[in-house]
Amino acid sequence: MSAIAKQLMLATTKQYGASVMHLPFPKAVVFDMDGLLLDTEQVYFEGFRTALTILGLPQDDNLFLRLVGTNHVLGRQLLTEGLLGRVTLEEFETVWDKEIAQRLVDCVPVKPGVRAVAEHLREKDIPYIIATSTQTEKAHLHLDRAGLSALFPDVVGGDQVAASKPAPDIYLHATARLGHDPATCVAFEDSPNGVRAAHAAGLITVHVPDIVAPDAEIRALAHYIASDIIAGAQKVGLMVDHDL
Repeated sequence: MSAIAKQLMLATTKQYGASVMHLPFPKAVVFDMDGLLLDTEQVYFEGFRTALTILGLPQDDNLFLRLVGTNHVLGRQLLTEGLLGRVTLEEFETVWDKEIAQRLVDCVPVKPGVRAVAEHLREKDIPYIIATSTQTEKAHLHLDRAGLSALFPDVVGGDQVAASKPAPDIYLHATARLGHDPATCVAFEDSPNGVRAAHAAGLITVHVPDIVAPDAEIRALAHYIASDIIAGAQKVGLMVDHDL
């Protein structure tokens, strides 16, 4: 078992962080997309590492991890800084985008339990929306390729707000679209930047780690840490065993 797998296993076996006493039953749900609904972060990571190799650059996993959860503008800024002028941003993005496209050409993989949770929320008339750092058009394209467009028609993309996660803007925009106070909504997030954003916006926050294990800061910010989206839904009372 890899070191990160061990960290994730330990992190998801207990409840951490912000007080969970007297939390309201969620009136609405906000989902991140990449790494939570779609199993795409690993695809982006593999493409990133391959692009570095093709361009003759040293591997830099930490640079990729800094990009996770950021929108297009902030991500490009961080990437430019991380490349240190060894190649241009445009050169790197051309190779990286090609590597990602080749991996997602046939289908976009979906995380376990996603369809079950969405269908359950619809059955119970609990509104939900996606708040993703990915640009809106690209998000809809990936949802379509994943076969999730009908289940997830409402998307707030990173291009719809001024400030990227970890700023709270996208969650405030999403909860306004839902018509509910952020404090009565629950956010499901896989990335540290997403957890920071949801917490700053005042949502009940469920962290479902993907490729980045939660550190002490994230464990303190998240109300719950769950091994998958169904476990997270159960922790906040949205689902129980007999709903599966």
